[in-house]
Amino acid sequence: MTMQPGLPMPAPKKSVLPMIAIACFVVGAVLVGFFVWRIVVTAPQTPQPIESGRVELKEEGLTIYSSVPVLTPPCKAQDADGNDVPLQRETGSETITINGNSWYVVARSEHPVPAGVYSISCTDDQTSATYAAGPKSSVVAFVLSILGAVFSFLIFAGLGIVFLIIWAVRKSRRNRPTQPGAPGNYPPPGNYPTPGYPYSGHPQPGYPQQPSPTFPPPPPYNPGPNPDRPQDR
Repeated sequence: MTMQPGLPMPAPKKSVLPMIAIACFVVGAVLVGFFVWRIVVTAPQTPQPIESGRVELKEEGLTIYSSVPVLTPPCKAQDADGNDVPLQRETGSETITINGNSWYVVARSEHPVPAGVYSISCTDDQTSATYAAGPKSSVVAFVLSILGAVFSFLIFAGLGIVFLIIWAVRKSRRNRPTQPGAPGNYPPPGNYPTPGYPYSGHPQPGYPQQPSPTFPPPPPYNPGPNPDRPQDR
């Protein structure tokens, strides 16, 4: 496309890469905030001792802990109305450590129970374990929330930085001059015609060609004596 003299250069098209980078940062911040909230929600809480026989759960679910591992949890639970709460033995080995104290999950309610006051009794004559109870918690959910926050930050922040680098490189290449001028910002040497006149040797259309200037021929050689030569003096 040939630009006519005197017309302004068209404005360069704006790149969408900065907007994509900003979108990546925003999405990453939202996901990190969500997973941080999940970390707070799923963080293990200190269980309540059941020595008094009654515990108050502020969240749904019932989990029974012991201070040492036990094979068969000798515990029973009832709700505020005196109905038995079925418990199931924990088949895995889930442990939480809070304030330097380790608690082993020994039983959970078979079905999610609502928050409220529950009566729990544990009769253990074989071990010296101390029993406690708390709401439903999962170490797996807590760990996954931490990993989700970390990877969300790394992935989306990394994508945003990559898009910004690509945009900066393209912008620098676009602003780079294609043909650098001669030293001193002067036009390179060459036989350029005056504006409005054709090149030398080519007549302008519609005008007669001007005759080339003529010069007199040199004088003939005279072999006579030359006072500048010693032998001719």
